[in-house]
Amino acid sequence: MGKLAFFGSVGGVILSNLGLLKKAEKLEAQGKLDERDALMNGFADRICGKLLHSAKIDLKIEGTENIPAGTCVFVANHQSILDALVMLELVKNNRPCGFIMKKEHEKIPLVRPWCTQLGCVFVDRENPREGVRALKTAEENLARGVSMVIFPEGTRTKDYPQLGAFKNGAFKVAQSGKYPIVPVVLYDAGERLEAAGKLTGGTIHMKVLPPITLTGTDRKEYKRCAAELEETFRAEIEAYFKF
Repeated sequence: MGKLAFFGSVGGVILSNLGLLKKAEKLEAQGKLDERDALMNGFADRICGKLLHSAKIDLKIEGTENIPAGTCVFVANHQSILDALVMLELVKNNRPCGFIMKKEHEKIPLVRPWCTQLGCVFVDRENPREGVRALKTAEENLARGVSMVIFPEGTRTKDYPQLGAFKNGAFKVAQSGKYPIVPVVLYDAGERLEAAGKLTGGTIHMKVLPPITLTGTDRKEYKRCAAELEETFRAEIEAYFKF
């Protein structure tokens, strides 16, 4: 499947389920968040596997036993626009689960309403005050049982497969309620799209590392965790690609 055909499939899924989106928005307006979450979880279950299958992509996941049963913060490196589907498939037993996303994604037609109903939060990286407000919303989501997925690099890897620098915000969110941080290393998601300049089928290899829980409450604690996990991710990727 070519890149345009794949995005066409994604667009078709979005447009063909507008009725479901309206129902989710109505449930949210009525304060029936559990019902809304169940509706959106079912939608994600049906769609993620279907889209990955249509792109002829399968997942080889190591370490799923490291995923806690309850609410947690998934931290993954970011290699490809496929990563969101990959992570939604990974966390299917930990839903509801939303993403912390760049504010720029709000400009993509229909992205904002769908992502909002999935529990996603948009962060304006150029506006510190708005950034703090967005992270507060993420903390509120966690408090009501919505796990969060965060890509601490902030954007896709520019020179795949190298790792970008980790930002601290993800770890501050997890610290707020002592939620387990679940590191997820994506090794070759970029190979399926970004590196080739086109969508190629194949296997995406990934590894779930043992969860970490921050015990301290100060800024140094979550900054330390960010730095240590960045080095762990870097070592994993370097060992995988042997460079």
